[in-house]
Amino acid sequence: MQRLSVILPAYNERGNLAALLREIATVAEQLPYPMEVIVVDDGSTDGTSLEVEQTAPEVLPPLDELVLVRLKGNYGQTVATTVGILQATGDVLVLMDADRQNDPADIPKLLVKLSEGFDVVSGWRKERQDPLTKTLPSKIANALIAWATGVRVHDLGCSLRAYRAWVLQTLAQEGLHHRYMPIYCAAKGARIAEVVVRHRPRTVGKSKYGLKRFFAVLNDLPLLIFLARYSRTPFAGLMAMGVTTALVTLLGSLIALWFRQTWLLLLIVAFALASVFCGLGIVAEQGMRLSGKRAEFARHAVAEIRQFAPLRRSPS
Repeated sequence: MQRLSVILPAYNERGNLAALLREIATVAEQLPYPMEVIVVDDGSTDGTSLEVEQTAPEVLPPLDELVLVRLKGNYGQTVATTVGILQATGDVLVLMDADRQNDPADIPKLLVKLSEGFDVVSGWRKERQDPLTKTLPSKIANALIAWATGVRVHDLGCSLRAYRAWVLQTLAQEGLHHRYMPIYCAAKGARIAEVVVRHRPRTVGKSKYGLKRFFAVLNDLPLLIFLARYSRTPFAGLMAMGVTTALVTLLGSLIALWFRQTWLLLLIVAFALASVFCGLGIVAEQGMRLSGKRAEFARHAVAEIRQFAPLRRSPS
């Protein structure tokens, strides 16, 4: 490895970032290669950027560079993550949350596993420090996605992961979703491993996610299944979906007509229409991914980039 990039998407995380950057700097002192940290301020209103600017002199060095990217508004974690990936210069990229629930001390553990020949190493918060209202839906969603896609990752909600740059750079150009990064990586043929990481309770600020994430997973599930199984053969996937829909619709219609059940016939028609719209959505998603429009949108979301580096002494 020649250079490591740590990417921190942040929205209203003042009170967390100064301490987190100091912790990352401590880890950087232990590593034998240069590290840059990229903080993407996703339209914060609490002075998040100011805290990064004030902390920069304390962490340079051991950080080789600290980059602050301010977005024009609050675009969400997926766009902020994409911006950070596009800005990164390392050949290994580490993503983590800015709320200090991920422990930077686990970064070396991820890198060791990555060196064993994997392309992605995903953190597993085996002992989460969150209330049951967050952990239970998360466990159900993880199990459902693993069963549906065949990608066996225990903790899709854990942001702490290490990636070889080629994986994320490809995804950033085509489009990604921060919640399902291992699914997207697996679709690209990346070799994925897991390591158990620490998880700390949030002490400053408020969580940006809740129970609604579970329902978002249900909404995204058809696309995830398609990506996991047919990303390299999209025509075969759409044909399989079309044939299945046609058979179910035909069989259901015959049963409804035989028993003269109007409500069942209407239900079958609704199923057929839903399948058609689902297929159109998948086609549109694939079109967007191949067009590179999402990367272009992420670049246009940037309002300002500030780079902080250690002062270099001029030769005497």
